[in-house]
Amino acid sequence: MLGQLLDGRYQVLQVLGKGGFGQTYIAQDTHRPGFPKCVVKHLKPVTRNPEFLETARRLFTSEAETLEQLGNHDQIPRLLAYFEDNQEFFLVQEFIEGHTLKAELFPNQPWTEDQVIQLLQEMLDILQFIHSRNVIHRDIKPDNIIRRQQDGKLVLIDFGAVKQVQTQLLTVPGHTGATIAIGTPGYMSTEQGQGKPRPNSDIYSLGIIGIQSLTGLHPINFEEDPDTGEISWQHQANVSSELASVLSKMVLHHFKQRYQSAAEVLRVLKHLDTKVEAQSLQPLSFTQPPQASLSQQNSIGYPPSFILSPENYSRLETILLQFVGPVASRLLRQVAASAPNCEELISQLALHLRGNQQIDFKKKTMFLLDKPTLLQKLTVKSEIKSNNLSSQEPQVISDSFVRQCERELTDLIGPIATFLVQKALRSSGQVSRAEFVKILASQIPETQKALQFQQRLLS
Repeated sequence: MLGQLLDGRYQVLQVLGKGGFGQTYIAQDTHRPGFPKCVVKHLKPVTRNPEFLETARRLFTSEAETLEQLGNHDQIPRLLAYFEDNQEFFLVQEFIEGHTLKAELFPNQPWTEDQVIQLLQEMLDILQFIHSRNVIHRDIKPDNIIRRQQDGKLVLIDFGAVKQVQTQLLTVPGHTGATIAIGTPGYMSTEQGQGKPRPNSDIYSLGIIGIQSLTGLHPINFEEDPDTGEISWQHQANVSSELASVLSKMVLHHFKQRYQSAAEVLRVLKHLDTKVEAQSLQPLSFTQPPQASLSQQNSIGYPPSFILSPENYSRLETILLQFVGPVASRLLRQVAASAPNCEELISQLALHLRGNQQIDFKKKTMFLLDKPTLLQKLTVKSEIKSNNLSSQEPQVISDSFVRQCERELTDLIGPIATFLVQKALRSSGQVSRAEFVKILASQIPETQKALQFQQRLLS
């Protein structure tokens, strides 16, 4: 097929994939300026029986019309053409320049909560759109989500509607193909595996991707609760109870217990986002009671924030940010609410980290203990000096510095780096170089690499 001109217009450049139904190609549209690329799906019926072909033709046309409607969404490839040639069927769709989400999911390199929430919200918007058109995707997985190069948006490809056509075109006349499962093991819900997908089967698959991104584990490595049969994963992720609750409900075994619509999940996430935002904006009160001496404050029931001075509380939050990302502020507030003293506060926070991270975290927070050693004092002085130098930096981030950040971050976390740098530029406003680098470093899962990233860019 390479080099062949389909429908007198689409010249095949490359074979993308093969299957029992036919093949998928990258082609170029020779009738448009610049010969833009497109994706061609070639479907072959298993028989040329006239009655069967007529049924297949109606089904194919119906599904093509569905894809035509879905292409009205900016994050779904447009259907460019569909045609029949020699009793074989062809779909031509927009080619999306970019990389798949799979390229951003590295083993044992979990994403931050902020990244996961953004992924969920963006994908749920797309699912809400397709479900409102009575379409179930049926194969939500990282391979079928593309990060579009031009704007960093996620694009959903390879709809199960086409797979339904493939299934029926492959079915021998007189036998039904309705119960053939369409989907990918690990991302596919039980009812979908039985050939009975529902809209919240797509929600299940997206929830699995969310858990995969938070834990750094592939779905085949997820643990199962022996008593309930549900996925057991929260102990393998640094995650707030709120987001954990959302994801766990998305992937419940029985479809009736899950969220019933993408809109429902979006409402919960919006509430979660608003709640987190409100908490992070709420000022923390460190005003001390006028009659209480420093030695009395922790023994007469004043709020736990008095365990630390405002300066040390802020520094502790900055350190925690390096380990758990954007959830640091909320986690610190939650733990500080019950910790009786500084040592217990550090110990409880460390429980939310992995083994090697716990050791590193405790080393960095030694300065908070009552009787610091000379080494601890020197460490604190060094950190204060570093912070003071950072605060004196000019509030200008040059284009060359941004490109340097992109290169360094790409080496550590892959192609998503460019998108994260641009997002940080848009959302962080007028900040110093040090603050900008700190924001980017919080997106690096491994603490040691995050520190090295900061050192290289700020040295």
